[in-house]
Amino acid sequence: MKLFFIAMGVAMILMVYTPRPSQAELYFGDALLLSEQPPSGHGGDHGKQGRRGSAQGHAEHRATAERTWYLNRHDLHTGAEARVLRSDGSQAAGVLTHGKDGWSFIVDTKPLDGSLDGVFTLSVIDRAVSDGILTVRAPKVNMINHSCGWGHTFKFDQERIKPKIDAALPLEIVAENLWDRNFHSKTMSGDRLVVQVLRYGKPAPNAAVSFTTGSGWTRTVAADEEGKASVQLIRDYYPETWSLFDARKQSTVLVTAVVEAPEKGAYLGQSYTRTRLVATLPWRYVPQRSEYTSSVYGLGIAALFAVASGAGIYAYRERRKRPCREVTFDERT
Repeated sequence: MKLFFIAMGVAMILMVYTPRPSQAELYFGDALLLSEQPPSGHGGDHGKQGRRGSAQGHAEHRATAERTWYLNRHDLHTGAEARVLRSDGSQAAGVLTHGKDGWSFIVDTKPLDGSLDGVFTLSVIDRAVSDGILTVRAPKVNMINHSCGWGHTFKFDQERIKPKIDAALPLEIVAENLWDRNFHSKTMSGDRLVVQVLRYGKPAPNAAVSFTTGSGWTRTVAADEEGKASVQLIRDYYPETWSLFDARKQSTVLVTAVVEAPEKGAYLGQSYTRTRLVATLPWRYVPQRSEYTSSVYGLGIAALFAVASGAGIYAYRERRKRPCREVTFDERT
């Protein structure tokens, strides 16, 4: 019995003093994620949102000369690289640096004259071999470089509106129909988010694709033969009262794709017999318009009906009026 209590005491001490993973580690696991918030800003909602901004906090439609992007983890390996595919299709260098906020790289968006108006594709490739498995992590994000002051020269240019495909990525998630022709993000709750998983620019069938919202809801599906997968974004915004409802409230969704295969090779002198590829893509969505316009439409229709009814009753009564007929009696007759 004495040994039992000693064992229990040791177990409790280990539970107390054993380092526990952070909330971000529990939520994201070993996957890498790109964000305009440093690692301390990550949590259950994939980072903070700015007013009319991206899921990372930068206010879109207010172009700046450069923007800094951070990785949620500090464990990058030798040979990790950042890639920047600009809106005009040109490739730019991305230099990874490590500072007090972890790993980051700066995206140069100059010149600020509208010539680079459109969607940038930013990504990182990190490789490492452990226990005979080559793990490749490839986080990606789509960034709008746009200023309304530039006009909308490319509003009818589909190539500027849709994300570019980077065929050099070992695994990539490409989403469809994210913006309208004025570069406004248009994804709403209730919409179906469709993505395609590509491996070096080619479809990756049967990839495991997970959709996880900031509220913690998740669903995993298998990509079809074209590498496509989709999910309907559920409504997960329920303020306590109607007065607190924010029509611009941005919820977030993180798309994660995983492909595993028995492949042999060597990387940096280390051999492997299996590969595991992990790609991520964060996005955001706002409440469906019907959630905050239905009552307005209903009141409007009711008001129109009341006005029309009143006008009809008034017109009917006016038509029913008869002129007063004066009757004169002649007493002499």
